[in-house]
Amino acid sequence: MLTGRLVKAVKTLVRVKESLRSITTVTKDTTVGIVGCGNVGSAVAHNLLRQGFKVVAAYDMDAERLAAMPSSVARTTSPRLVAAAADVIVTGLPRPPNLKAAAEGPDGILAGLTEGKVWIDHSTTDCDQTKEYSEAASKQGAHVLEAPITGGLEALKKGQMVVHVGGSREVAEAVNPILKPSFCEIFYVGEIGAAMMVKVVSNMLACVHVIAMGEVLMLAKRSNLDLRTFWNAIRVSAGNSFVWETAGPLIFSGSYDPGFPITLQNKDLQLGYDMARKYEVPMDMHQFALSIYRRTQYQLGDEAGCYSPPRTYEIALNESLQVKGFDTWEYDNEIYNDSLVVSHSGLPPRNKK
Repeated sequence: MLTGRLVKAVKTLVRVKESLRSITTVTKDTTVGIVGCGNVGSAVAHNLLRQGFKVVAAYDMDAERLAAMPSSVARTTSPRLVAAAADVIVTGLPRPPNLKAAAEGPDGILAGLTEGKVWIDHSTTDCDQTKEYSEAASKQGAHVLEAPITGGLEALKKGQMVVHVGGSREVAEAVNPILKPSFCEIFYVGEIGAAMMVKVVSNMLACVHVIAMGEVLMLAKRSNLDLRTFWNAIRVSAGNSFVWETAGPLIFSGSYDPGFPITLQNKDLQLGYDMARKYEVPMDMHQFALSIYRRTQYQLGDEAGCYSPPRTYEIALNESLQVKGFDTWEYDNEIYNDSLVVSHSGLPPRNKK
């Protein structure tokens, strides 16, 4: 005889398979709703509208952010109303508690989901939390995809970020057209949890690069090397990286990327540290990076840019890493031979002061 737990599992599997039959590839007649109208939600909405998709409803706790959405998008008073109005719901929220507030309760997203609807979550959040929401949605015949993003928020506005997708492959393929306007690469990783692992580990690696970058730039400065020449030399060496290419100009200009505050970077690092504890993997470098980033946050404040650790070296040693000529710098992302490649515009000429 089947045990009660096994019967429940079989029933859940049957329900999921039945709901997948109702999934068809989205078109420009598919309606989209946005919950969270900050940097991510706003950019996704604009990208979709430019490509002729129907963004029909939006919600944000911040009235100013909601008001700044395109006039064609209806403002709602709850996440539930967004979910009820749209076939596909897109979220981009800063922290797990924000996602919890938007998802749960009588006015939450889950309360508005019905059969065949898809919730795409771009938040970098707790994957166990996302699994719970996916299970809850499946009981209503709906689907959840985790879809954390990487590559820089300015790139998102140009449709050049990368999105890692976790969840049902069939659902991911069905909503692919809605993702294409915002992302140069849609990388399916596996079941829910896999994409978030990739995202938080990628962020940790980026933070390690930023810390090391501050050290070597300061070494070059105190050795009386020309920083612009030094940066260009590393760009054509084995030490180059996406972070070296894109963080360098933001350090040289003195902005340190204020578009993504260090408090959110530390949230991502903490999520990675929690994963390491869960799976009992010693990650000394991860813990060291988190420690330095925490110290930077405490010293410079929650809104300091995510590339700010080199700024603490400038303060400690009374040396500036700023270089003239990077104020108009921009970059573009593209996938070349399966790798993310950066191209620059507005750079000063090489080897010239």
